[in-house]
Amino acid sequence: MKNLQERIAIMIAFQTVVTHGKKTLSETATQEIVELARHLNEFCGLNLSKAFPSGEMDFVEDRGAAKIDAAIELHKQELKTKEVTQLPEDRETLIQLYDRLQQRKSRRMQWELYAKAKETKLADLVLKLLDEEIEDANAGWPQ
Repeated sequence: MKNLQERIAIMIAFQTVVTHGKKTLSETATQEIVELARHLNEFCGLNLSKAFPSGEMDFVEDRGAAKIDAAIELHKQELKTKEVTQLPEDRETLIQLYDRLQQRKSRRMQWELYAKAKETKLADLVLKLLDEEIEDANAGWPQ
């Protein structure tokens, strides 16, 4: 993804230089294109969440999450249209549905943090959770 963003920034910078009637084969034009691309990429990095605050974010997915998500969507659609849905009766599937719905709820609640927090804040939060996992493991909780 990062490579694609950088390529797009270079293409836009190249097009900008060409549009302004400059020759693109000279060393100075190349330097100007690369510098403009860096600025474009940096600007997008700083302002993307402001421009698209309600967009989707990529997350690490558990194995099988797509299958559970599809089942959740079917149950949601049934509830919307029929106001009733037939949930599975087996414990394992119910736990999977509940666990995934909890994950999705947590992600919705955390979206603003993910979109706006600086890397240092996110790193601090990751370290805090890693410490908690170590403490839980020492207390005998399963990982």
